[in-house]
Amino acid sequence: MPQPRSRPKPHTGRKTADGALALPAGDRKETRSAGKPFYPIKTRRIFEEICDAIRAKLVSGELKAGDRLPSERELSEMLDVSRTALREAIRSLEIAGIVEMKKGSRGGAFITQTGAGQVTRTFRDMLDFGHVSLATLLEARLMVMDAVVRAACERAKPADIERLSRNVAETVELTRQGRYEERTLKAVEFSTLLANSTGNQVMSAILEAMASVIRRFVLIAGPPAHDPVIASRLRLIEQIRAKDTNGACETMRSYLTKLNAHLLNTEKAQLRSDARRRTRVPA
Repeated sequence: MPQPRSRPKPHTGRKTADGALALPAGDRKETRSAGKPFYPIKTRRIFEEICDAIRAKLVSGELKAGDRLPSERELSEMLDVSRTALREAIRSLEIAGIVEMKKGSRGGAFITQTGAGQVTRTFRDMLDFGHVSLATLLEARLMVMDAVVRAACERAKPADIERLSRNVAETVELTRQGRYEERTLKAVEFSTLLANSTGNQVMSAILEAMASVIRRFVLIAGPPAHDPVIASRLRLIEQIRAKDTNGACETMRSYLTKLNAHLLNTEKAQLRSDARRRTRVPA
């Protein structure tokens, strides 16, 4: 007498989003353990949850740029966390460019005014770790600045042009007083103001970050023999006011090309000096 054929076991799993049949729970467990593609999920660290709580306040608008966070004691009590965990969280937010620490009686942890902090750190790390060269960064700034100048000629308002003019006047005064480091900071601020005049926050963050990283090379190199920054910027402002896009782009391109050459020549001289110092044999 023939034996009855066994029927195939019906599938008990559910279908996935792409129509494939998901394995039952027991089979899924066995499959995962065979290849071990996943690892156990661990509880998140407290400081990460603190960071998320502060970020959520920013997203909701309860915290805004320039706001001061409550004191360490107050914030630790509000969040019901230890001060150690809170300090770790604030440090993490500071590294990310979300918070900046200020000293003094009116100091504390403040929400940063711009979103350039994290972008600045990324550019600095790329340079310090050798992923990009100074020449590459300077070339990128030249390209970005061309787009910024074009947008500024189209979008800059009278108030933006007034801020640029005031910046140049302050740069002139610092130059007269021989306060080169402060003058350099003021000159870097010009790039940020120019980017802000485009009304594009992403462009502002990128350019501010680039300028912040390049600033240290400008301070090391010092001013070129015939520094054209004042004359160049006065001409640029007038061209932006007149919406002379081609003229403004050429003025900026000419200035940055000369500055870039000065910075790269200084870097090469520094590298040669370092190489001689390393190879020098002690007497």
